[in-house]
Amino acid sequence: MQNENRLTSVANGDTGLDVLELLAQEDEKGMGTIRCRGKCPNCGKPFKYFRKLGYACPECKTMPKKFYIDLWHQKKRVRLFSDKKGMSLDSYDRAQALLSHIRYEISNHTFNATQYIKSEVREYWATTLLDKFRDSKLDSLAPSYKKEYSRMTELCKGFFGTKDVREIRKPDIRNFKSHLEKDFTFKPKTIKNILMFLKTFIRWLNEQEYIEKVIFLSKEELQGLDSSYKHQWLSSEEQAKLFQSVPNEHKPIIAFLMLQGCRPGEARALRCKDVNLRDSLITVSATFSDGVYREKRKGRGAKSYEIPIHPEMLDFISDRVKNNLPEAYVFINPNTGKHYSETTLKRVWDSIKERAGIIKSFRLYDATRHSFGSQLIDMGSSPYKVSKLMGHSSIKVTEKYYLHSDAKSLRTDLEKLSLNGHKNILPIQSSSESK
Repeated sequence: MQNENRLTSVANGDTGLDVLELLAQEDEKGMGTIRCRGKCPNCGKPFKYFRKLGYACPECKTMPKKFYIDLWHQKKRVRLFSDKKGMSLDSYDRAQALLSHIRYEISNHTFNATQYIKSEVREYWATTLLDKFRDSKLDSLAPSYKKEYSRMTELCKGFFGTKDVREIRKPDIRNFKSHLEKDFTFKPKTIKNILMFLKTFIRWLNEQEYIEKVIFLSKEELQGLDSSYKHQWLSSEEQAKLFQSVPNEHKPIIAFLMLQGCRPGEARALRCKDVNLRDSLITVSATFSDGVYREKRKGRGAKSYEIPIHPEMLDFISDRVKNNLPEAYVFINPNTGKHYSETTLKRVWDSIKERAGIIKSFRLYDATRHSFGSQLIDMGSSPYKVSKLMGHSSIKVTEKYYLHSDAKSLRTDLEKLSLNGHKNILPIQSSSESK
């Protein structure tokens, strides 16, 4: 009766009671207690126990999504997070049903904790949850990302296997990083991408309440994974010389990439309806991803953006828009009469490189989009304007990839400063005088 009154007090908002102590007393009498995992996602406070209702946050009126059975059996503490089939306890009612069944088994001396723990452990295997994580993300990914996500999933499964995700620690992640560096021929940037995938997976585990906190490598431990990639780009003079090697039938799309700075997939997806001839503007809002047209640009949080039409592109684009339906693509492969495919554009670029004598590792992306941003920064354009012209989601992206190229403009600005307009105004000390 006393316990019942205390539980009623908790339900009425009495926060001065030791609820865990009370539940422990209930455990002694009832052979097991239902406990919840996590805290209120809104206010961050622990959930409170209410008679008949279960656990809830009285302020935010939220309820937990993860429960477990806590009991003592044969002088050992046992915590069960799932039933014999491996189904997690995602509701108070499910936990109550399982607890009733366990009490029945205890009373009849048929209770075997290992039957529950094996199922639970399987549910927490890294390989099980990596598949679950991948499947939860696939629908929202661009087609070109799906293959990469699946590949990185298999890499992580191959290393972590049946390890319980609740037992993953920093040394395990360090060993995984070492495994990628020693046992594969991945470039450092690829290794970083795989590690960032793992970090996203660990955050997902925390959000889904499989683990209590996010652990990962420090920034210092990730340093150097981008350093081996040399940002390649062409000056405007080098670009103009390269353009002479472009076959005439493919010059429109290559010129557009060089002068407008769009991604190749965005240029291939550009339709006549995206062009505003009255204001000489283009709206970049779609892209091709692994051969699939998507009405969304590549990149996390990427939005559509407007850019002015470059004067050298205006006549070609005007002619295409005026003489075609709105749904028609602006750039057409003259050999097929259809839009450029990724394979075709790559083949065109490979032939251009061969004609111009450019190294094979130099990408179309480097010769166009990277060169576009680097040239503008080098000529003194503000990072803000370059960010807008390239459709970056944040100016930080522009600063990360393009501010390195402004050394020339910095030198030019520095030379504008002078004491009297003459060189060598400071006395030069000879080597004999310095001794």
